[in-house]
Amino acid sequence: MHAVETLTTPTGEHVQIDCRMVPLVQALWDTGIGTFQCCEDVGASVHGGGWLYPKPRRARYAAFWDGFAWLQLPLEDAERLVALTAGIAAGHGWECSSPITVQGRRPGANLYLPARQIDQVLAVLKT
Repeated sequence: MHAVETLTTPTGEHVQIDCRMVPLVQALWDTGIGTFQCCEDVGASVHGGGWLYPKPRRARYAAFWDGFAWLQLPLEDAERLVALTAGIAAGHGWECSSPITVQGRRPGANLYLPARQIDQVLAVLKT
């Protein structure tokens, strides 16, 4: 959906990351925070059919997530990132959730943040 760059993960894998997320993902890895997946603009991806929302509801979800970036992280790493960024997140619509299924809690959390705040998160990570 978005232009991507290939990065090498801390474990040596080559993965494609949305270009706008590359500096953030690299800074997260450099800080010891792992990632599973990410997207630079969830709304645009939903609108383009890149997510599994049913077609009749796609426009509604696309509008809701317009301008929001998404990170899927290990649960403990998400908790750490939320704590580190609490000062810039308040009042800006950030959302972090960890899905619970019949098999129990998933090992990851979904963090949604306004894409316009990516540089602020980078600044926090670099301090």
